[in-house]
Amino acid sequence: MPVQGVTAEIEVFPDYAGALSGVEENSHLILICWLHEADRTVLEAVARKVSPDLPRKGVFSLRSPERPNPLSVSVVRLRGVREGRILELENVDVIDGTPVIDIKPYQTGWDCVFSATGHDRTEKIEKMGPGDYRKGLIREAVNYHGELCPGAAIAVRIAEAATRILRRDLRHPQVVVTIGADPCIADALIGITGARPGNHRLECSGESRYIFACPGVAVIFHLRTIPGMVDAVFACDEAVLFDCEIRR
Repeated sequence: MPVQGVTAEIEVFPDYAGALSGVEENSHLILICWLHEADRTVLEAVARKVSPDLPRKGVFSLRSPERPNPLSVSVVRLRGVREGRILELENVDVIDGTPVIDIKPYQTGWDCVFSATGHDRTEKIEKMGPGDYRKGLIREAVNYHGELCPGAAIAVRIAEAATRILRRDLRHPQVVVTIGADPCIADALIGITGARPGNHRLECSGESRYIFACPGVAVIFHLRTIPGMVDAVFACDEAVLFDCEIRR
């Protein structure tokens, strides 16, 4: 199963179809499943989707499918409802035939804790393939901004370059982000980095430059152009999109 999940469908039994009334009013749902093929004896595991070389941790600190009670809790995007009882979804991270225990609406004000913090992901990011890392950045950007537009795609390319240069998780508390004037790029970078004025990690230049700084080094991106199509943003060289200046 890819880290970001797949497009899939859930078939709700006819007896429970009435429970779906109003579900189409939600863009996202919380999906609770029973991972019926998981090993329930496992107490420690490795985030093997990223790399088998990562340290072992207790399963209560991981999202490993193997655990004493193999429940899967995930947020999925609702694309539509077909025939009154078939949900068409994105970002589903369970295999075919997995029993669905419950479906709940995702509510931003309650379920999104933007200020939440976690472990330093630097080692995990270094072992992650560039394709998987980009997909993760895209998801973080879209979750905050709401869509993958050319501006959000530029933010992903900037974040990729900043990570490569700084060799650090961009959510690290020592990384300060300065956003420029483009609202789409700004939105996406906030979603990717978790920077905000309240944690003293977010500043604004009001210009066409974007800065990532941590102790001893700053990376300054001077925006050159924003192509009109998302595919074009991801296809062209970084030098076409922005100039990069490193200050130590």
